[in-house]
Amino acid sequence: MAGVAVRSLVASSQTLECFCPSCSEMAFPNKGAESLGLIRVDVAGAVKKPGIYQLEIGQRVADLVASASGFTKDADQAYVAKTLNLATELKNQDKIYIPFQSEGENASKSASLVPSSSSVSNSNLISINQASSTQLQGLSGVGEVKAQSIIDNRPYSNLEELVSKGVLSEKLLADLKAQISL
Repeated sequence: MAGVAVRSLVASSQTLECFCPSCSEMAFPNKGAESLGLIRVDVAGAVKKPGIYQLEIGQRVADLVASASGFTKDADQAYVAKTLNLATELKNQDKIYIPFQSEGENASKSASLVPSSSSVSNSNLISINQASSTQLQGLSGVGEVKAQSIIDNRPYSNLEELVSKGVLSEKLLADLKAQISL
């Protein structure tokens, strides 16, 4: 009886295709690594090993930072604490940039040269590529639905993509430009 089951298993396995990552010509040609449960994410700036990392779907910014061996000693910890949401779930082709302390200091110095009533420090800007729904809803004219739409259409390579992707109107983008960044 066991012989019949083994022969049946062997016969059925001969019709299966290989979908392992090392067999790229067979690996879901239309969907690529994402269909295998993998994504590729770029991390740059103040991490010990910047580069492109292959992670599993569902992993978070904290997992990416750990894969890059953590922050460098000169990472802008204020930015990380105030702006970077380490719990954000990553998507394929996301780009995460961790600024250096010197970048934050330069931004503060240049902002102090301009009258404070007309300047906004970079640390006060909301990142459309990294902000949580709650942070986005803090923007005037952005409610729960618009915040989710911003998140769903990430990543953005420039602010104008908010309009071209149909997320915001041109008028709302013009009103928000002083409050948002990539």
